[in-house]
Amino acid sequence: MPLTRFVKTTQQQQALADAFAAPAFLDIRSLAVTFETDPAVIAELLPPPLLPAAEPRVSLSISEIRRSNCVGPFNGCSFNIACTYDGEPGLYCLTMPMNTDTAIIFGRELYAEPKKLAEITLDVRDDGRARGTVTRHGITYIELRGTFEEQMAPVNLEGVSSHYYFKYLPSADGNGFAHDPELIRVTHRGATHRLARGTGIVTLRESPHDPVIDVPVLSVSGATLSEGETHTSAELVTTVPAEQFRPYAFGKMDDLTVWAGATRLARA
Repeated sequence: MPLTRFVKTTQQQQALADAFAAPAFLDIRSLAVTFETDPAVIAELLPPPLLPAAEPRVSLSISEIRRSNCVGPFNGCSFNIACTYDGEPGLYCLTMPMNTDTAIIFGRELYAEPKKLAEITLDVRDDGRARGTVTRHGITYIELRGTFEEQMAPVNLEGVSSHYYFKYLPSADGNGFAHDPELIRVTHRGATHRLARGTGIVTLRESPHDPVIDVPVLSVSGATLSEGETHTSAELVTTVPAEQFRPYAFGKMDDLTVWAGATRLARA
């Protein structure tokens, strides 16, 4: 028997492996808004071998996940770009802020999800209006609003979607990568239990560390307010040459040059 809880028994290792292998996110309430953007921007944002989908579509959601089998409850946001891989449709996640460190660590370590710590709110009112916000460093850089003429109604909808992430580690000396990045496909098997459709508004604001405002909102397709659950699993689909991926490698972290500039000013 280990002397500390930092070292796990065989039974404890298996219980943790089971959680990693089959994460379940339950009692989810989500405000989602879909919009079209500039195809040239989409083409620039997608790292090879991902390719743009036929329509330059972005789906943006803010959610309350009230139960899970791995990280407890948390609030999260997902900024997904429609893409294709090997001819099959999928989603590339540009950024995925969360409001707990537990949810961040789990998703970044396991799937390489581009998670950052943020303040995230979702307010659903009785008058058919909903508002979600994401705030980091004092800037509310993502705001969603939805208007729904009818209350959420019971539905029985199931769906499967592929989400793509690039798993990589910076080299310890700060130059390049420890190994070639891996392209990870995460399969979401979701069930929607209640749903309302309506109209939506997307507001993106300037932030040096989270420049989502660079993705223009050209037209909003609609909004949904839903309750449901999702179960995920993942696989490695290919590796990507390090130099090919390098231009995209810094997107899931804050802009370190901003902090470096602040330090130089403080010393002056």
